Amino acid sequence: MDRSHLLSALDQGPVRVYMNDGKTYEIPDHKSCLVDSTTAYVLYRRDDGKLKAHWLALVSMNRIESLDSPASATS
Repeated sequence: MDRSHLLSALDQGPVRVYMNDGKTYEIPDHKSCLVDSTTAYVLYRRDDGKLKAHWLALVSMNRIESLDSPASATS
């Protein structure tokens, strides 16, 4: 996966990202994700209300799937 591919997918709406280790992450919009040349920083809110981030290596992303409805919490 590269930066432009992920950003193009986010332009279309919420997405689910599939990683090499089998984990998935839902990204609702551009405000929840900062993407540089090697990493996507996906923001999420923990159950206790604190804002945290998952650091996802672009090279470890298998595929991106568009979501019809807004994304829920990351898994």
